[in-house]
Amino acid sequence: MNILDEIRNRAVAPTVAPREDVLAPQQQGSPTPDMPSTADSSVSELTLLEEQLRNLPEIAPRVPVRLEMAIKQELDELCNLEKITVETLLEAFYVICQDKDTVMKQVLKEAKKRLKSRKEAGNIRSSITRLANLAKKRK
Repeated sequence: MNILDEIRNRAVAPTVAPREDVLAPQQQGSPTPDMPSTADSSVSELTLLEEQLRNLPEIAPRVPVRLEMAIKQELDELCNLEKITVETLLEAFYVICQDKDTVMKQVLKEAKKRLKSRKEAGNIRSSITRLANLAKKRK
């Protein structure tokens, strides 16, 4: 027997006896009047769940957030410790700050300072790239 035959023999999957589907409707007579059928209960449960979902706030798609490495690491540790997500933490920060005008002003002041710093870093990276590309062209 050659190697190809061995590979083909190994590739043959063992047969498994077909199982009975537990979700298939059973033909045991009609359901009793005081007991709702599984289809009716599924529909009513689905309606109830949809109603509960309508009462909860709608969640926006994920927002990719770029953070300073040290802050990201600290946030991840905090979220893991408290068993929450960064998104829910951000929402909570916003809700709390929204009610406190002085805290919101401090947060916005810090955010504007950080934005200015990030723009400066971006401009420096852009200049480095342009200079590196210029040096490559001269070679």
